[in-house]
Amino acid sequence: MGHTTRSTTKASVVAALLSSIIPCIAVAAGPPVKFSCSGPVADAARKIAKNDNLKLGMDPKACFGEMKLTESDRKQIVVSAPSPQCKKGNLLDVYDRSRAGPYYSLFKEPVCGTNISVGPRSPYGDNLITIDGRQYLDKAGSFVPYK
Repeated sequence: MGHTTRSTTKASVVAALLSSIIPCIAVAAGPPVKFSCSGPVADAARKIAKNDNLKLGMDPKACFGEMKLTESDRKQIVVSAPSPQCKKGNLLDVYDRSRAGPYYSLFKEPVCGTNISVGPRSPYGDNLITIDGRQYLDKAGSFVPYK
């Protein structure tokens, strides 16, 4: 019995040491973005999409939501629109405002999916975007599949 307790104690000590040495990376994403097809958020997003020539956001069937990728007050626009190229879900894209003023897409091409959310954090400390459980990382100004 003493041997089992000592092994358990050693395992606990090792686990405690490892957790203090190796930072833990969360594997869960935040809650999915909620979309609205009408109302103030959708109206503002449609206007931005038209002004900045953001194709998916100009789709008459598009719905919009918001996400927050950084610690700043700035929010990104998330757009969802039906597409025959998606077997399941809709085309999803995320628009952010550039320092120069206009909005731009964070993805080179919209991604098919049903749910989009922020997180978890990458090993570099930035938030990933998660679409249906698949994570995307910002690489050279465009979000690409992570791993």
